[in-house]
Amino acid sequence: MSFWQENYGFVKEVYDFRCSKYLEWMENIEAIIGKVMANTQYTAKEFKIIKDTFTSLCRDLVKENTKQWLEMMLDKLSSHSADGEDGLSGRDKAMKAQEKKKLETMIERHGALIAPTMEAQSKVAHYSECYAFGDAIHPVMKVLIEQKHLSCKEIHPHTMEMVEDQIDKQEKVLRTIENQATIYNDLMKRGNKLKNNPNAPSFLGKEIEKMETMWKDTNEKARLRVDMLQNSNKDWEVYENQRVQILSPLDSLEEQYKSYKKIFDPKKGAEWLDRKKKKADVLAISVKEHYGAIKTSFANIVNLAGEDKREFMEKEVLEIDERSTIVQKIEKSLLELSDFNERLHKLVEKMGELHAWMMPATQKLDFITTTLELTPEDRVKEIFDLQAQVNDRLPLMEPMGEEAHALLDAKGEEESETHQSETAIRHMDEYELIKDTINNLHERVEVEAGSITTDQKHYAEFFQGVKAFKPWMDIADTTAKTPLVKPVSLEESLKLIEEVKIFQAGCADNKEKLDSAVESRAKMEKQTKSDNEVEALTGRWTTVKKVADERVTKVQELVDTWSELATLTVSLTEVLCTISSAQKPDVSTLETIFFKFRTLNDKKVKQLEVV
Repeated sequence: MSFWQENYGFVKEVYDFRCSKYLEWMENIEAIIGKVMANTQYTAKEFKIIKDTFTSLCRDLVKENTKQWLEMMLDKLSSHSADGEDGLSGRDKAMKAQEKKKLETMIERHGALIAPTMEAQSKVAHYSECYAFGDAIHPVMKVLIEQKHLSCKEIHPHTMEMVEDQIDKQEKVLRTIENQATIYNDLMKRGNKLKNNPNAPSFLGKEIEKMETMWKDTNEKARLRVDMLQNSNKDWEVYENQRVQILSPLDSLEEQYKSYKKIFDPKKGAEWLDRKKKKADVLAISVKEHYGAIKTSFANIVNLAGEDKREFMEKEVLEIDERSTIVQKIEKSLLELSDFNERLHKLVEKMGELHAWMMPATQKLDFITTTLELTPEDRVKEIFDLQAQVNDRLPLMEPMGEEAHALLDAKGEEESETHQSETAIRHMDEYELIKDTINNLHERVEVEAGSITTDQKHYAEFFQGVKAFKPWMDIADTTAKTPLVKPVSLEESLKLIEEVKIFQAGCADNKEKLDSAVESRAKMEKQTKSDNEVEALTGRWTTVKKVADERVTKVQELVDTWSELATLTVSLTEVLCTISSAQKPDVSTLETIFFKFRTLNDKKVKQLEVV
């Protein structure tokens, strides 16, 4: 019996132990490769343990001796009865084949592990640097996160001192961030260098991007916060400054408002109002500018301080709001004074017109009632003309009186100065004088008009109508007998048609006046013997009217022909231009236009002869 057969149990145990260790080693290699290649971010310390374990397991990666020993032991253990293959029993052969296959599977598995193990070996050192980089950025990230929190947390400063204190704190945040700039830039260079390596893990890019984003975001938030605080500080400065500056124009407006009063001289009042308005406009603009700046800056201040602080902070603004109402009071008062001055101006102007009319009217009535120079017909006409003038003005007295009392009478204690205004008293005296004079004039005219009979009135209307018609008739006769000037252009013919139409309309208007005079005569109870004169005038008018109608007809025909000829001339020019540029011109169209042009021109010449 051989050595292997005698010690089979011990050798088999050693062989199985070595197989299990071989298998355990491969399992450990697979596990550690999984950890190395895993998409997990370790700390540098954690990865160092993994790296050391991996390096230890890879010291004898090929394990050639182990494989040879296992194969040799397998052959020995399979030989129980003899040294050769022929001496093996069927059971030994089956066992040997099974063990052989198991060993080949392990060796095959070992061979499959070579490539991923070598790949992991090529990356493990770079991964170690990457994980070290991950640890290196944590302090910077911690600082950035802290400063971002300080830049984003809610603050509600409601005094200028609190804003300045917050500015100091935020500037400290900016300095802290700036102090990390060198470290950040070095880390970014280091990270980008590691990232450019083909073996760089996927988490590295995310870490670099995360740090870069945090850096930009923190800087942006810090800058925005300090800008916001500095703007708020400016708003506080504007608010405090404008609150002081608005007081001067407000005081001036309040002082000016006290000086407002009614001026009873329209001209002086207009000049006074103009000066007051200009000064008030300048002060009001100043107040509105300061007030707008105060409201804007205050709104920004409250926006930062919070709505819960508004009521506490708004007391000063409400005081300015209340005082600023003086601008509306000034505008309202000036508007009322302007309306008063405008009404007073119209009243004084109207009284001036009436005064300028009533004195000559009184003198004229005195003349009519005392002179022997006027014919009875002229006297009747003048009386009724004056009566019409008085009747036109009499209805003006009542509303004028109401306006005079509304503007010039005292309204109460506040306007007691009206009694002391000599100008207002003069205006009221002037109104009373005008009222008394016109009423007196009305009474006298009515007495005189009442003394005139109906026949006298109608005859006076007839007499004056005929008297007014005669001068026009003489001029119309002359105009009708004077030949018209022949026009030499379309423009002159258009001017001429306007002249003859005006003459024709004058004929109609004056005939209506003559007919009205005849109607007045017909209303008389006792008729006159003036028919022959009216008949003669009517005959002359008929002759002149006939000439006027003929002239309008002839000149209108001339204008129509000349206008058509002008339109045809334009068409002729256009056709000539078209023919000159056409390859096969249509001459027949041109001949038609020429024929029509010649016909119209001949017609125009004949019409000119009879105008």
